[in-house]
Amino acid sequence: MKQNLNILHVEDSPEDSELVQHLLHDGGFDCNIQRIENRRELLDALDKSEFDLILSDCTLPQFHGLQALQLAHAMKPETPFIFVSGTIGEEIAIESLHDGATDYVLKHRLSRLVPAVRRALSEVKERSMRREMEEKLQQARRMEAVGTLAGGLVHDFNNLLQVIKMNAALLPMELNNPAHVLKISENLTKTSDRGSSLMRELTAFARSAETRLVSVDLIRELNKTACLLGTLLPPNVKLTLQLETDLPAIFADPDQLDRMVTNLVINARDALPEGGKIIISAETVQCESRAPQPRKENAYYVCLKIADNGTGMDELAQKRAFEPFFTTKPVGKGTGLGLAVVFGLMQVNNGFIDLHSKLGEGTAISLFFPLSADAEIHPEKIRKIQLIQFPENAQTKMPADNRDSADGSITTEP
Repeated sequence: MKQNLNILHVEDSPEDSELVQHLLHDGGFDCNIQRIENRRELLDALDKSEFDLILSDCTLPQFHGLQALQLAHAMKPETPFIFVSGTIGEEIAIESLHDGATDYVLKHRLSRLVPAVRRALSEVKERSMRREMEEKLQQARRMEAVGTLAGGLVHDFNNLLQVIKMNAALLPMELNNPAHVLKISENLTKTSDRGSSLMRELTAFARSAETRLVSVDLIRELNKTACLLGTLLPPNVKLTLQLETDLPAIFADPDQLDRMVTNLVINARDALPEGGKIIISAETVQCESRAPQPRKENAYYVCLKIADNGTGMDELAQKRAFEPFFTTKPVGKGTGLGLAVVFGLMQVNNGFIDLHSKLGEGTAISLFFPLSADAEIHPEKIRKIQLIQFPENAQTKMPADNRDSADGSITTEP
């Protein structure tokens, strides 16, 4: 039984298009080929129809194949694109493959066409199966996280209820001792406050699915958030912004961005019991090798980093840092959901997260956000990274400037 294919053919020669159809028919494909010749027709076809395959000549009277490739890759990135041309040279062929073409076939060697099409369709099927498996794996991980979350929630709330129950039982015995009654009342208030804090974190965790991804001006958002964060910091903790100028826009949820930055700054504050510095920095990077979480090879990201020179974490704490309810803070000082919330929010914002810490020297957490479709990239300001890690101590050593200032203020540096 022949395989049905819906093909878009960018070709100015009807005869060549018919020849391609005959070859594919003889090779076991039942093809519906739509032939177009120019940019307008290409845009219209890609906008209105779905295609299993795109074939294109390289040189046309009103159009160039590389332009067709760019448009097709932008509008239908999952659709395989094969050049079928008699004029494509080796240099352009290599360039086309680098830009996303699946393959190229010379018109005087059309015997390669059917194998090339079969290979392209096979790769699409493999990618689809891989994506389906990754989605199932992500679902399994989410269910595991929910299980961990539920177990931790039961344990934490049982503890809170026990404290409330014990203090409530003491009240009738202390009616004639106002000082003790006040102390019990304070304990009940603290316990209820901890319960409220736990609920707020759980709400943030649950709402991670309610995402509104838009183009975000990161510099503007960070300056706005930093002004509010200043009220949460003690006088001996200084918050500094170090942002690259002309940062490209990112594709993210602005409310979730604010929540993540707030969580991370509060964590950094709690790691500075004797005071210190928190630095928020951002730059454009290009990832050139595998990262801890899935992402596109050679893709551009804005790396937002929150670093402190506080207590830091040992190796075991770093491995468990993103587990729900895991915390290194004293009992009653943290819910253990802050980093888990940030990790979950970065996933729904199509980014990934990296942590670097050293005991006694500080912690740096880096958030990698994909760029907005309309982002303006400045190649001279892009830092290429081979691994999602940074030079030793780069995150924890604070800059030499303003070291003697510890007034709880916020400074902004380019």
